[in-house]
Amino acid sequence: MPIDLSSVNANFLVVLPELVLLAFTLVVLVWDLYAREKQGLGWVSLLGVALAMATLWFTSRPGVVEPGDYFGRMVAADTFTYFMKAVFLLVAGMIILLSMDWVAARMPKVQVEFYELVLFATLGMVFMAGSRDIVLIYLGLELASQASYILAGLLRRDTRSHEAALKYFLNGALASAVLLYGISLLYGLTGTTYLPDMAAALGGTSRGLSIAALVFVVAGFGFKVAAAPFHLWAPDAYEGAPTPVTGFFSIGPKAAAFAAILRVFLVGLGDRALAPEWSMLWAILAAASMFIGNLTALWQTNFKRMMAYSSISHAGYILTGVVAAAHVPEAGTGAVLFYVLGYALTNLGVWAVMVAMENAGTGTDLEDFKGLGQRAPIYAWSMVFLLVSLIGVPPTVGFFGKFFLFTAAVDAGYLWLAVIMAVNSAVSIGYYYGVVRNMFLSPTEKPALHAGAGPAAVIALSVLGVLLVGLSSAPFIDYARSTVALFFP
Repeated sequence: MPIDLSSVNANFLVVLPELVLLAFTLVVLVWDLYAREKQGLGWVSLLGVALAMATLWFTSRPGVVEPGDYFGRMVAADTFTYFMKAVFLLVAGMIILLSMDWVAARMPKVQVEFYELVLFATLGMVFMAGSRDIVLIYLGLELASQASYILAGLLRRDTRSHEAALKYFLNGALASAVLLYGISLLYGLTGTTYLPDMAAALGGTSRGLSIAALVFVVAGFGFKVAAAPFHLWAPDAYEGAPTPVTGFFSIGPKAAAFAAILRVFLVGLGDRALAPEWSMLWAILAAASMFIGNLTALWQTNFKRMMAYSSISHAGYILTGVVAAAHVPEAGTGAVLFYVLGYALTNLGVWAVMVAMENAGTGTDLEDFKGLGQRAPIYAWSMVFLLVSLIGVPPTVGFFGKFFLFTAAVDAGYLWLAVIMAVNSAVSIGYYYGVVRNMFLSPTEKPALHAGAGPAAVIALSVLGVLLVGLSSAPFIDYARSTVALFFP
């Protein structure tokens, strides 16, 4: 029986997933007051994310909500928004699923805070993706960032966690100030915060001030995605934060920041005269991120620090797509969205293996991977497959993601950046191989590893997603490319 929605205000249908998330943050809070079994908080949070995903699927169907801007042009309803919201909700759900045993064992007194903050951070991310007003994008960024700072310091008796939270907060606050200054310059130049109007007004303003504004905005977002040279906070924050939180950092806030970058630069700074400047700035940051991330990762002895530098290098790969989007919007934007999806699917499995190992009492150094091939062969081979995807070997989603980024960069005339990306992908084999060598070439006397259903389920779903999305990449990349029509209607 069809549902009659004619009497429902379309504004509320657009933000229905956000309302569900917000409602469940309150449900989790109340549940904590009355429930003795605190692990139920995880299942309630997971239910909230699942319902938000269901409402997103419902409202994104043709005819339910007309594409356009709502809430006084603050909130957008378009395929780009739906794509990114789905990625964020997928990440949040998977992180909650793999975290339940870990959080119950290591942070029993702050379980409600963990789930509340993950939901709040996700709420901020979906607002970032779903707006064409730069003020709402900034507010969403701050909501996600503030929640993330606290998440990093939830291990109360671990000084490394305190250090992670402090460094993340100080660098994040500096980045927010720089970004806000750039936004204020743009507002001063154009008199609007609505991105399409901003793009139209920029053509008649001072070119020097416009370039100054975009430099501040590039620096602010550069901090948020941990692009070199704004990356120094990332290794310490990743190492000190609780492991499930590190996994969340490496995917969710980073993906949200890239969604905001695409919105702001393609729509708000879409003036063709400025595109060469901001694309060259991002190209320099992309090259620096790839080299610094990959070469520094080669010397790491801690898995979390190694993955932090790996994340920096992957930020460089994704920025290659942003650069291409300035010149070939459809190919560049599609490549960025597809790579973000593939990176999320792959990293979820990698961090699930790490969480599974910690559940069994193993540390986070590369030495701790010795003998994993004996202790848990399925986990070890899953890790190999996921690392192969991060390198970019067919038929994984990582290969197709890099292929689309590579071709977009070549089409945009940035052959040198595409070559740097290919070289750095080869360099990354060195540190990923270190993990594989420890897992299979170093025998151990330790007992078999058994780690809970949550991480096992996430690992299985991640491996399946990496394979299936890789083998059937055409519909995903077609959908991702179609979103650019919303940027240039």
